[in-house]
Amino acid sequence: MITKIFPFAILIAAALSPLGALAQTDAVDITAEFIKGGAVIENLKVFRISDVVLIRGKTNDRNKALRASGIATALGYQRVANLIVIRNDASDDAAIVYTGQRRLELEPELEGCRFHVDSNLGVVRLTGSVRRDLQSDLAVAILARIDGVKAVHPELSVQ
Repeated sequence: MITKIFPFAILIAAALSPLGALAQTDAVDITAEFIKGGAVIENLKVFRISDVVLIRGKTNDRNKALRASGIATALGYQRVANLIVIRNDASDDAAIVYTGQRRLELEPELEGCRFHVDSNLGVVRLTGSVRRDLQSDLAVAILARIDGVKAVHPELSVQ
């Protein structure tokens, strides 16, 4: 009995394989449709792969992420992979402050300088004192390279 089923299964697989070749495998960027639909997500990217919609981006608002799934449904898509990252801005700011303060302390060219780093939604306020103007520029450059930093506002005095 098994030997009779096995050749039949191969025959069915061979008959169906051309149908698998017809399935779409290329990603189609449909981000514009979601923006027109009202999605307000940082770094929003939306792709359709076959009948699956893949949504990526970042937000600190869970409701915005849920609305993106709703837009997909409203556009007629039934299979949605919502991979939007929900950020906690408070923890992001704390990480920026910690990392920034630490990197400034470890930089040999900034020895003898005093810094206080503060961050609000990725906007860094740098206060303190430096010995030379070039040290101010270096401190700003170091902070600007930290993930999540959107801007650095130095308020440093030269002593």
